[in-house]
Amino acid sequence: MKRQKLDMNRRPPLVAIVLIEGCWASSAVLARELLQAAGTLHADSVDLLANRLFDVRLVGTGRAAVRSFGGMTLKPEARLDEIAPDVVIVPAQFAPTAETTAAEACIGAWLRAQHERGALIVSLAGALLLAKAGLLDRREATGLVSERTIFRSRFPLVRFLPSRRIVASDRLITVCGIGPTPDACAYLIEHFHGAADARRFLRHTSTEGLPAREQTVLWSSRFKRHRDAPVLAAQELVERDLHAPPRLGWLAAQVGLSERSLQRRLAAATGLNLRQYLAELRLERAEALLGSSELALIHVAQDCGFGSAAAFTRAFAARFGVPPGAYRRERRRG
Repeated sequence: MKRQKLDMNRRPPLVAIVLIEGCWASSAVLARELLQAAGTLHADSVDLLANRLFDVRLVGTGRAAVRSFGGMTLKPEARLDEIAPDVVIVPAQFAPTAETTAAEACIGAWLRAQHERGALIVSLAGALLLAKAGLLDRREATGLVSERTIFRSRFPLVRFLPSRRIVASDRLITVCGIGPTPDACAYLIEHFHGAADARRFLRHTSTEGLPAREQTVLWSSRFKRHRDAPVLAAQELVERDLHAPPRLGWLAAQVGLSERSLQRRLAAATGLNLRQYLAELRLERAEALLGSSELALIHVAQDCGFGSAAAFTRAFAARFGVPPGAYRRERRRG
């Protein structure tokens, strides 16, 4: 596949990595360097500046160096009040407590402001700081298993799911540890630059294939860039079970809309009706399974909610230009 040249006249998305005392320096540095390297994979060039997909900065409450829990110092390149990023990354903290420090309160207020103005907020096992900021109330989030007790006792409104590798909802992306950092970066690459670049990035940076359900979270994100909360809620209900998708009437009732209103708003937000949206999810999940598993085609079809292997093959070939067996062979060669 011929790779497109980067548009050097377009400003790359600005990413702010927030430094806080006691953080994991490795978490902040890993995210920074993965995003810096992403453009070189796109362009087949080692020139970081000429091929950057993101403008990545380390930021802090001040300009003074920040000390990680292990004693490494990281120097902010900007203060929080000097920057208006498109993305905020919150690195992991070492042994955080349930209490909110003055620095955490300051950062939490800034995080809320950035989310309100439309920025994506990404937690690399830093979900506790997002919870202290009130960003996770009545939302699902993942994080470290060791923080389960704190979430249960201090943040009962958060549906904390540490068994999940990555959770994305309403421009809030949480991952369960430092290990899935490439997955979070892939989400950002997909969001701003498309699924092809994100897949290429994961092939070069991830040591394990993502479970198909998690990949669906990544790739279907392109349908969730709107801010229509009832539609987002409906989308998440549809994604829970591709085998037995909900009926339109039930779905509309769950999100407080009429059937006609839900249809209209879903089409306005995604460009698809409910049937088309479900078909896209099934095909994207099938694509992920073909690339990350050895399941027979009939089992891929069943897992993704297709009525038969023949129906799956027809739909897949119409969408991707090749039948699923040929697609799997091409993925293995490439």
